[in-house]
Amino acid sequence: MAAWAFPIVSVVLGVVALDHLGVGVAGLVGGFGEVAALLARAWPPTLADPATTFAHVLDTLWMAVAGTALATVLAAVLGVLAAARGGAGGSSAFAKAVRPVALAVIVACRAIPDVVFAVFFVAAVGIGPLPGVLALGLHSVGMLGKLFAEAVEQADAGVREAVAGTGAGRVQRLMTGVLPQVAPSWVAAILYRLDINFRGSVLLGAVGAGGIGLDLKTAFGFTDYREATGIALVTVAVVLLVEAVSVALRGQLLGAGRTGAIPPVRGTRVPWTRGRLAAHLTGWGGLVLAAVAFWQVGAGPAALADAAGGSVRALGEFFPPDFAPVSGLLGEGLLETAAIALGATFLGTLAGVPLGLAAARAVAPNDGVRLTARVLLVGLRSIPDLLLVLVFVAAFGLMDGPVAGTLALAVFTAALVAKLVADDAEELRRGPREAVLSAGAGPVQELTVAVLGQLTPRLAATTLYALDVNLRAFFILGIVGAGELGYALSQHIRALDHDVVTAIVLPVFVLVLAVEAVSARLRSVLR
Repeated sequence: MAAWAFPIVSVVLGVVALDHLGVGVAGLVGGFGEVAALLARAWPPTLADPATTFAHVLDTLWMAVAGTALATVLAAVLGVLAAARGGAGGSSAFAKAVRPVALAVIVACRAIPDVVFAVFFVAAVGIGPLPGVLALGLHSVGMLGKLFAEAVEQADAGVREAVAGTGAGRVQRLMTGVLPQVAPSWVAAILYRLDINFRGSVLLGAVGAGGIGLDLKTAFGFTDYREATGIALVTVAVVLLVEAVSVALRGQLLGAGRTGAIPPVRGTRVPWTRGRLAAHLTGWGGLVLAAVAFWQVGAGPAALADAAGGSVRALGEFFPPDFAPVSGLLGEGLLETAAIALGATFLGTLAGVPLGLAAARAVAPNDGVRLTARVLLVGLRSIPDLLLVLVFVAAFGLMDGPVAGTLALAVFTAALVAKLVADDAEELRRGPREAVLSAGAGPVQELTVAVLGQLTPRLAATTLYALDVNLRAFFILGIVGAGELGYALSQHIRALDHDVVTAIVLPVFVLVLAVEAVSARLRSVLR
């Protein structure tokens, strides 16, 4: 019942949301025509000061690396503490007391947008890259902590028991019986998060964290579309480079050493296999890169200590929340925010599922279709969400801001959903598909029954995750005038009304938690 009810309810809510926003088929066609016309006016691209542009791109990259490194350290501790089994303390009283706290911190970090963290830390330590690093780090803890905890829970209990049988203590069991098992999945999650954080750091630059995001926003603000196109192309090129390096490292670390003969073991020394050598080189290289990144953004021990003290002082500016200045627009603003998120999720999922299936080797009809879909998918994922919103708002104008924001988020959602669906489709079991084909089913029946049937639990979680992301994107829309609630938030941030900022963010935070609760319940039902 849940498997049928969820897509039906999703479609109904999506259609109602689009109707509320005034998004129709004619509007969709005309809107993308306006975007094409804008892109034509923005060509050929220019760069007024290439040296400054590339310096700002490098600042953005350092910010992403430092934020990811900070998140990795925090998430490793929280992930181990939050794991139901296999973590620190096992089933002891300490573990039972600490686990709910660790889970609450992880959920809170995931629910609070990185932009809100950035605003808070700008108030605490001032304008510069350090607030961006702290914002990216804390927000990334939400994703990495969850993935780290799940990996620890899925680790083979037999290895832990074997290590415990030698008399190892809790820390030794964790270090030698658990971490070596979860290292591949942790590395994959860290590299994927670095990819996400570079695109996120582009947005943070527009709220006082420095980097290329401010240049991009300024160029669009002055309607210098050719300059904006030049900056955007440089940004997209760096995103593609970061993703290519990330994919290469994942392949090297997760694939090295899986095949081939194992070197003979002499004495008690562990042999230096190709996989072990790659892991050590990458690990030590990552530590050096993180240290350089922290130095470049000024995130030394003294600066972090000052940030901690400033954060305590800043809390008094954000709490208690002041609802009075926004009491009249919260209801309508929340409705518009929910409608934009639902409409964008519906349109994005509608486009993203076929694209993801076409990009999966296990489902694509031939290599030509798969490669074409992969190229389109990588191209869409390389465009930062701030850039998408700026382009659509510039094409539609502020009068149609909610429509422009919906379409921009729909394109972003299509890339997100397609990536996750493609990854899930690669792991489909072959048995159910062969059974359906042996019963005389055609390609369409195989797709709907054996492929989508297996994907249903993950697809439901992916759709709700996309809705979660789109709800938190209300500030991105607001800074360019594409959403009433986000626009009010940006105005109160400029006015330093931090208690009003909290009043606007809290209801959206509650919405995100509600989506998280529905997602968790649905996953348990469909499992």
